[in-house]
Amino acid sequence: VLLHAAAGGVGLLILQILKRKFKNVEIVAIASTAEKLKLLKDEGADHVINYRKERFEGEVRRLTKRKGVDVVFEHVGADTWNGSLLCLKRGGRLVTCGSTSGVSTTMNLMQLFQQQYRIFGSFGCSMKNIAESLAKMADGMTPVIDSVWPLVDFEKALGKLGDRKALGKLIIRL
Repeated sequence: VLLHAAAGGVGLLILQILKRKFKNVEIVAIASTAEKLKLLKDEGADHVINYRKERFEGEVRRLTKRKGVDVVFEHVGADTWNGSLLCLKRGGRLVTCGSTSGVSTTMNLMQLFQQQYRIFGSFGCSMKNIAESLAKMADGMTPVIDSVWPLVDFEKALGKLGDRKALGKLIIRL
């Protein structure tokens, strides 16, 4: 599994769920700093890639002996979309739930059908999903919290997210 923005709140939660639910899963986690890469290793990532120093597409192909990964969790958007497709094996799945780097991109349609990719969009969740998530937390799985901010500092917290300096979730307190 390839996991983009892995040191963010969504990425870390996906990493934790995958490691708990699938014992044989091998996770390639992508982030931008040594601090984030260390956190990802500590949380169970098998391989980490600093996308600012290495092209993630080439590293993933090298790690998988050019086979590609079964699944990509893509929630960055336009900046990583086509590279994510290059990382998939034939018949692989791409799951997207975000577009922080842009909402539009171009795509090689021939690659899509020749490689038989499956692309899934995910937005929001049901009450059943919330109940399952709460049960996981009660069972000992906890989100990684970067920091807690008072509501008056909401803009500063957004700045930390925008600067990609958060390690996990930011909590805004009333």
